[in-house]
Amino acid sequence: MAKLHYQKPPTEKEKKDYAKFLAEDEELVLITGLGKIYLRSYFIIGIAWPGGIFLILGLIASYLLRVNLAWGLSFGLILACVVAFVKTSYTNHANKYLLTTRRVIIKKSIVAVKLTAALYDKITHIEVEQSFADKIFYQHGTIIINTAGTNKGEITLKYIDYPVEFKNLLERLINREREQYGFRAGHLETIEGEVV
Repeated sequence: MAKLHYQKPPTEKEKKDYAKFLAEDEELVLITGLGKIYLRSYFIIGIAWPGGIFLILGLIASYLLRVNLAWGLSFGLILACVVAFVKTSYTNHANKYLLTTRRVIIKKSIVAVKLTAALYDKITHIEVEQSFADKIFYQHGTIIINTAGTNKGEITLKYIDYPVEFKNLLERLINREREQYGFRAGHLETIEGEVV
């Protein structure tokens, strides 16, 4: 049996933190965000830019203060890592994808929150875009959710880990919700260990 990557249900703390985004009749099923390998790459790029500025400033400071060059580089590297970590942490916490029993929600930003949501009964179809490099090296991709009756027409979830598995979970949630309200008949299979 293949390993499922979306098995972990939300913790009580996560349920409490995200309760304000939910309607009274829905429950939180899954919280995910940008892929782990994408965030790692983002951190490394953050060390190079704008972190490279701190490396240069460390070199200049070591020259002006007449201290050992290694101390200047070490100080610059530590500052570059701190800035990259803060930038990556903010990006991770500012981009969350929530699956509930009734809809998919995209939450962006931390201070000024921007929410985009699509009810399951408005979703017409789901597409997965995953390049060769994304599939082999990064295990992430983009999910495009096409909706009916909205002015935008589609919602995009970028850098999702294991996008085909995520799409399958989303489709099971959609089918379950439609079956509950009588839109579709038939039996749904639940995979052992599945979060739904």
